[in-house]
Amino acid sequence: MKKAINRTIPVILLAVQLIFGQEDYQMKMGGFTIMNSTSTYSEGWWDNGINLVGSLGLPVITNSSGGPYSLESGFWVVTQGFYTEPPIVEQFVIMDEQLEVGLGVNLMAKFSDFNGILSAQIYVNVGGMDSAMAIPMVRGDSAFTAFIPDSVVTIENFIASAEVLDSLYYVAQSDYITAPVLFGEDDPTSRVDDSAYPTGLPIEKWRLVSFPGQLDNGALSSKDLNTKHVFYSRDWDNNTWFIPDTLYLGEAYWFKHQYDEKIDFTPGSGTSLPLETYAMELNPGWNFVGNPFFITVPINLDQGDFYGPITYGIGSHQFQSGWSEVVTEMHPWGGYLINNNTDTVQVIDLVPTALEVADNSGLRRVTTGPPPRTAVNSWRLRIDADSEHYFDHNNYIGRDFRSTEGLDRGDLYEPPMIDGHLAVGLSPESDGGYYHTTDIRSINEVNGVWDIRVASLDKDGPVDIQIHAINEPQENIIVALVDLQKKVAYRDIMETGLRIAEKATVGYDLKIVVGDSEFVENEIQRILNGMPTEYSIGYNYPNPFNAITRLDYSLPVRSHVSIRLYNMLGQEVAVLVNEEQSYGNRHVVWNGLNKQGSTVASGVYIAEFKAGSYLATRKMILMK
Repeated sequence: MKKAINRTIPVILLAVQLIFGQEDYQMKMGGFTIMNSTSTYSEGWWDNGINLVGSLGLPVITNSSGGPYSLESGFWVVTQGFYTEPPIVEQFVIMDEQLEVGLGVNLMAKFSDFNGILSAQIYVNVGGMDSAMAIPMVRGDSAFTAFIPDSVVTIENFIASAEVLDSLYYVAQSDYITAPVLFGEDDPTSRVDDSAYPTGLPIEKWRLVSFPGQLDNGALSSKDLNTKHVFYSRDWDNNTWFIPDTLYLGEAYWFKHQYDEKIDFTPGSGTSLPLETYAMELNPGWNFVGNPFFITVPINLDQGDFYGPITYGIGSHQFQSGWSEVVTEMHPWGGYLINNNTDTVQVIDLVPTALEVADNSGLRRVTTGPPPRTAVNSWRLRIDADSEHYFDHNNYIGRDFRSTEGLDRGDLYEPPMIDGHLAVGLSPESDGGYYHTTDIRSINEVNGVWDIRVASLDKDGPVDIQIHAINEPQENIIVALVDLQKKVAYRDIMETGLRIAEKATVGYDLKIVVGDSEFVENEIQRILNGMPTEYSIGYNYPNPFNAITRLDYSLPVRSHVSIRLYNMLGQEVAVLVNEEQSYGNRHVVWNGLNKQGSTVASGVYIAEFKAGSYLATRKMILMK
């Protein structure tokens, strides 16, 4: 009956249109010529066009010069508008008050359309994936309903939309909707394909972990683990590590265990978040963060205001330990570090699906902005170091319009470590310390030298160094590397890389020279010519001395240096140097005090100098 009525209405409207609506049309034209693909227009057609005037004196068909004509007013246009309007989705909702993993879901939709509804269906995307499951909707007295099967309602959650087709085959689609889904004790596990740890967490290795979903009980004392494991969190106010008592959504933790085999997490019951934008707050400096969803989430941050995310020992490096390069995805159960380079709290949006999901709050957050500004001579290189057990891919040098030649917010300190590791340290500060993981400088300069030190707390070797272009320098810019330990320059380092064959018992110093060819060649020669060729220590002067004397010495490479003073009985009196030092010409002063800070007696003292495999002594005479 309804279908018959729907078909009758257009016929009645058309009849009314013909009888009453258009009785006084007049056609006015000048020089009209019928045109086809080979014809030309007459001057009258081009100049005057075509005009159909209705009874109300308004144009119904008009044509701009040389173009097609169309209806503009009149009863016919009004009625035609009703027919060509697509259906309207008045309501699309989840009917169940509470969703649970493994239990089907009821949905309801209401539509309106002048032509009558032919059919409707819903599309369900599990975990926000691009592929969707189509489920027909059932027509009721006043609404359409659909049922999502039990097997589709998983811990990854889902989004759903309704599509309606009218009798003239016009289509309309609703916004996507989503809702929280409760999961039980046995539902969550970190040993799944999409996890950061799909085969489990390795034995005796530090890893960054997080826990997706809002747990009903995040207290660590409630977890089925014993003392053969440990969690650590960071106390940023006191710059110390502490053992947390509660696991929180969106936070990451260091974790290590000593069980006999790989383990996985089963943290208990909780709620899987709806697949809508999640706002994550980032404090200035480093932030330990985790993915709050049970699916992998894309993330692509402006590396000017932020740095990261980076992770530790995840993915292809699961058998090694170390910092990754900046990643563009956050996996569930994995932990990540993001540095907020600004001075204020920032909020970033984690968007779990590329499909637009209705915001239940009625507000829509803006998740995209203008593309980052770029400059002609901006560039960025990533320095990777890999050894047998460790790696560090979290090191960047370059030039950027937001940076200066000195220390600024683009020069980040090394992320906080908790155990032995391999590290590439950069030195943008004037104190000579290698504390940074990035050294980004101004675009106002072209030439520059970057100081680099490779160090391993576990003396792990050999170490392979590779340099990758994230943003290529200009064609006329050359990248070279100077190996200060071997006194060798590599002008094709981007293609060949470098192997540090010996185990790193001390820091291994390198310099990267970037600039035009003349600068690079001159700087390489300056560096090499300025390096001592051998270990040596001079005689102290003055000698004999009364209060103060000085010893000069030279280091051809970075070495551990020891200078100790002994009396004639062989007793150690003072330690003047006991540390790693870079190559170069150096000196040390002795003021005649012993290790306790007391003045020593007059007499003869022996200075013992050790550096690398070199050993020498010098006799010093103190006279008062």
